[in-house]
Amino acid sequence: MGLWDYCKAMEDTELIKEKINIVDLISEYLTLKKTGINFKARCPFHDEKTPSFIVSPERQIFKCFGCGKSGDVFTFLIEKEGLDFKEALEMLAKRAGVTLKKSPAKSDFKDRLFAVNLKAQEFFHYILINHESGKRALEYLKDRGVSAGTIEQFGIGYAPHSWESLTRFLLKRGFTAAEITMSGLGVVARSGCYDRFRGRIIFPLIDGKERLRGFSGRVLYRAEPKYINTPQTPIFDKGQFLFGLHLAKGEIRAKREAVLVEGEMDMILSFQAGFKNVIASKGTALTEGQIDLLKKYTENISLAFDMDLAGDFALRRGIEMSDKIGLNIKVIQLEGGKDAAEAIKEDPAIWSKAVSAAVPIYDYYLTYIAKKYDINSPSDLKRIQEELIPVWAKITDNLVREHYIQRLAAYLKTDEGILRALVEKIRKSGYKSYPTIKTLSSASDRDNILSSRSRRELLEEYLIALLLRPPKNYNFVPGFPETLFLKESWRQLYVALVLYLDSISFKSTAFNINEFVSNLPKELLVEVDRLYLMELDARFVDERVWQKELDGVVSELKKTLIKASLEKLSLEIRNAQEFGNMGIVESLNKRFRDLSVKLKNL
Repeated sequence: MGLWDYCKAMEDTELIKEKINIVDLISEYLTLKKTGINFKARCPFHDEKTPSFIVSPERQIFKCFGCGKSGDVFTFLIEKEGLDFKEALEMLAKRAGVTLKKSPAKSDFKDRLFAVNLKAQEFFHYILINHESGKRALEYLKDRGVSAGTIEQFGIGYAPHSWESLTRFLLKRGFTAAEITMSGLGVVARSGCYDRFRGRIIFPLIDGKERLRGFSGRVLYRAEPKYINTPQTPIFDKGQFLFGLHLAKGEIRAKREAVLVEGEMDMILSFQAGFKNVIASKGTALTEGQIDLLKKYTENISLAFDMDLAGDFALRRGIEMSDKIGLNIKVIQLEGGKDAAEAIKEDPAIWSKAVSAAVPIYDYYLTYIAKKYDINSPSDLKRIQEELIPVWAKITDNLVREHYIQRLAAYLKTDEGILRALVEKIRKSGYKSYPTIKTLSSASDRDNILSSRSRRELLEEYLIALLLRPPKNYNFVPGFPETLFLKESWRQLYVALVLYLDSISFKSTAFNINEFVSNLPKELLVEVDRLYLMELDARFVDERVWQKELDGVVSELKKTLIKASLEKLSLEIRNAQEFGNMGIVESLNKRFRDLSVKLKNL
């Protein structure tokens, strides 16, 4: 920071300190108790039983007599949020309504990306609230139970079903085509760029420091994918982001718990209904970046995902990382396959009860296994071992691990020593509990011992490989949903492929693998390179043969998903019959019949 910048920052600092009361600021993080002319609380910077953290409204400072930390509003925010001085200055200036004095130096290009996002949000919000083309989107939100106040609070908008409305709006306001595409709002075209978000309800993606980093768009008209997000940009990384954190972080601290849901609507309707410690992961995988974010605010996380915990390897890795750094994970279970938004719309008490009844993650694993497998079947016993023993081996706390070895032994009616020996064998060998599957080219057609999940993964990889190698000059945009893929990385890659194929269809250009991979994250690039180099049948240069093969793989994947659901339902029906829950049996039987018909028609 130069001398001019320093002087101006000091002027801004004093003005901000005049406008912000330190008691009000710290009260958002701690429960302060008045003691004489000061306020007292337990220190947020170290563990203590007797409060020794004092806040003086008169001096506008704080001091902890336990650990010695002290300072003003800036010091508190820097320590609590992990900010640098510039970030704390900007955050408090926004809160105080102070316009910072700018350096005469040229603004950073990232500032331009934040600026173009803010202007785009104004556009989207105006279209939703005031324009004819936003009426259907506004009606949809109201039908979902989103109030006018919530729409304003979250800055929700609508992207018109047009190729260039936003682009023209931003160009007229001094932004360049390069800035529009760099921010992820536009897609490169011959004439400059066109709008990425079209015919979609728009959710601004605001980080914990209240910076608008990108957008998520939910389809309103019939189209796939259902959701698209701002791609990775210099200011947005999906793996480092949690939706709604800027609004929920105070309550997360107060309740010492974060409730993690999957989608934006789940978080928004939860928050609107008074559940203020809810955030959304925007996908079931828990990344290292998201875990690091959560750790700043709480050690307790309750997951509310519609998922297959045993089969979702990305999520299991996230849970393993959370356990390793000492986070406590619970699982929220909603009956009937509902998500948080559906439960709240029906009755907020349903959601409240489910959150209160969340079970520890390893208890959930046991419940899941009990529903999925029959312990009297030798083959099912083998699958239980394959799924749970590696998970138990990854539990870091010795007492917790021993407790669940005993629980599993009691459930299986087997000797604890046998299970303990299996767990220790894995721990000593350094065995990875989430093995990767062989490439398609090395899988034998005669290999009949592949599990159904392995076959499904092979099909998913093969489908991506086909999409990466379309026949020359064949104009094709797939229309099946990304939910056909269970692996999170394939979902991300498929969405990127659909957006790219859509763009080249618009430009009438051919598929170019180098152009496609140019903006992919490194972890996806590795997978693309592997699958792109796979040897495919030479006949697939013919578009009819290629399309027939693609349709066949999609059909097989749909069948595999339905068969897995039928298998799970069969076990649930058997369990319900054994416990005499005939009302549940009837409901499950109806779902079984409906799925059977669907399978037959594929």
